[in-house]
Amino acid sequence: MGSERDLLLTETEQGQAKPKPRIESLSDLIFGLALSVGAISLVSNPPVNVQDVYNDIATFGFSFLILITMWLRYTRIMSVFPLETRRVIIMLLFCVSVEPFLFNLIRNMPVQVTDRRAFGDVTTTLYALDLGAMFGILGGFTLTLAEEERNLIPKNLIRNYRFEGLSWFVCGLVFALSALPIFYVIRLSNGDPIRYYLWVAPLLLIWIARRITGRGRLEEEA
Repeated sequence: MGSERDLLLTETEQGQAKPKPRIESLSDLIFGLALSVGAISLVSNPPVNVQDVYNDIATFGFSFLILITMWLRYTRIMSVFPLETRRVIIMLLFCVSVEPFLFNLIRNMPVQVTDRRAFGDVTTTLYALDLGAMFGILGGFTLTLAEEERNLIPKNLIRNYRFEGLSWFVCGLVFALSALPIFYVIRLSNGDPIRYYLWVAPLLLIWIARRITGRGRLEEEA
């Protein structure tokens, strides 16, 4: 009787443990495909002059940096994060999946588009909201790890995780605010909407946050 009960408990524990590796595998696949789609889009639309080569590399670099930053943060979080918010994880993976599609529409607007200005406004707005959602979700996950009562990370790292989580939330807010119509209407002298340049600010903020928290860890270890 006892052995049967132990067997049932073991099967139950295995059932609870299986979803996490499966979700991790699916997540790695989705991130990998998202990065691959961006590279394939470059091959399918080859540049016709030197300036286009530089522009394509720069724009792909931006998308690559966004996705690789997301992936690194996601894998770091999921290594210790309990699987209790699967719907949010699915939402995050959906946002990751749709990022290359929206980015390619922005970079290579179809020639069949009649109202190019309206099309550009809609696609860049959706892209900004997509990135805002991704940054916000990962910021929420990071702050969840920083909750002391959960005991998911060492206590000496809680302050750093809180700072990082807030910085990711701020980045998500910047992307969300850039979706306001005024940031597409206002343009620089080269004709580019100011919305494009607002998207660089979150990457700089993440880099600064990483430098600050990294320096904080070194000081604590010293």
